[in-house]
Amino acid sequence: MDVIHRGGKVGIVGPKGITSDGHEGNESQSQNVDGSEGPSRKFGGNLIELSPNQSSPSYTPPNLNKNVTAIFDELKSIYGDALGSDRRSFSYYKANSVLEKLPFKITRPDQVKGLPAIGKSIRPSDTYCFKMILSGEKKKERKRENTQIIRTEAISLPIMEIVKTGKSSRLEHFKHDEKVKAVSLFGAVWGIGPSTAQKLYDKGHRTLEDLQHEESLTSAQRFGLKFHDDINKKIPRHKVADMKRLVQIQSESVTPGISVLCGGSYRRGKEMVGDMDMVVTHPDGKRLTVGMDHKLEERGVDTYFGLCKYPGREQRHRIDFKVYPIEKYSFGLIAWTGNDVLNRRLRLLAEAKRYKLDDHGLFPVMRDAQGERVMDRTSGVPCKTEKDVFDKLGFPWLEPHERNL
Repeated sequence: MDVIHRGGKVGIVGPKGITSDGHEGNESQSQNVDGSEGPSRKFGGNLIELSPNQSSPSYTPPNLNKNVTAIFDELKSIYGDALGSDRRSFSYYKANSVLEKLPFKITRPDQVKGLPAIGKSIRPSDTYCFKMILSGEKKKERKRENTQIIRTEAISLPIMEIVKTGKSSRLEHFKHDEKVKAVSLFGAVWGIGPSTAQKLYDKGHRTLEDLQHEESLTSAQRFGLKFHDDINKKIPRHKVADMKRLVQIQSESVTPGISVLCGGSYRRGKEMVGDMDMVVTHPDGKRLTVGMDHKLEERGVDTYFGLCKYPGREQRHRIDFKVYPIEKYSFGLIAWTGNDVLNRRLRLLAEAKRYKLDDHGLFPVMRDAQGERVMDRTSGVPCKTEKDVFDKLGFPWLEPHERNL
């Protein structure tokens, strides 16, 4: 299984574990990250036989409002990938996390009122709302009342527009805007962020074909461009299970007792996922790396982002490895299981309790002599399990499949 590092290095999960030497199994020709031909190896013979694992820890109800969530997904990507507005992108993400679980199909405006996560960012136009507020300005009390009514109605407008017409005027506007189209297209390429996408547009590029000869692209971005179609295809759950078992078995051959867990939407029980997040540790406290020729992070955590393909299959998938020492494993599991809504809530709750929560731990925050907030990483709160973290923060325990908030 070839694994391609964002920084241009090659790592392999093979009989010798996760290495950087580019060799695995029987020799054959493959492409290195720099595009040159070089030796790699395939799994051969009867080394491993895996059967698809179709099991899921939870029942996923059908999305009865896919007509709305599909459009919101597109808007989420445009705001995040093209316009660099993480706040608005996250608003659509939160809205979809609610809409896709509704036990009814939305047909009337009153069905949207009162739904959580359908906030101001889902309004059709802040200017439009402001004008409506001004038109009803008579008394302060009356103004407040009108403002609340307008907010409630405005929240439901874009959803009802989709329900009635099957389209979103905001999305249609973006689709006909040359700059948004091009920057969205570039931003969807693995390794290219909003800033780089904007620069590529400013250079005169408009299509993915235009980028083929762009000299400023990094090795990782070139691979993202080359395998763009593969990477953007969802991965069925059973294929992720196959890959997870393969990584576990091969890692065990190098470091017995090693633990490999697949987090993200897979751990939350989704049937289709966008990428694979492998969270790795060792219960004996051994310090591990993913085998790349770089130093372990100062705090004992190693990170690796790349592409992979399963033996005998041609499609490439995104795969991320995050390696934690056992004392930080519970925090890493929470962060890499998600979802983003839950992680944000936990961080805000920790902040309210004068802590800082991240994937490395839970740390007290104090004020220095100047009144500035200072985090003390030397005295983290010990939490052996994810539940310990939830309990410490006073947040109700959620099983992984319950974290699709």
